[in-house]
Amino acid sequence: MGPLPIAHWNDALDRMESSLLSAARALDRHEERWERAVAPSAGEGEPPLALNRIDGRLEDWQSRLRAADELTTSVERELAERTVAVERWRTLFAKWEGLLKRE
Repeated sequence: MGPLPIAHWNDALDRMESSLLSAARALDRHEERWERAVAPSAGEGEPPLALNRIDGRLEDWQSRLRAADELTTSVERELAERTVAVERWRTLFAKWEGLLKRE
């Protein structure tokens, strides 16, 4: 029996170890970035910049939603007023029609 191909196995194990170390480093970098994104800055108690941007955009959307709500309310009020006016006209025309049919 010939010698075992240990050199090939060692090469394969070295490549696997290198790949695992590279993956572990990448995971560490991503974990560090994630922690910076969600954690307050060093002892100052301030939220990270990404959260400030999100808060700013949220406030902008809140103001837009308030404006849309106000517009919707005014349109609904105007439609209700017009509905009342149309009903008054219908009632008035019905009375006139009744008067015309009597004579």
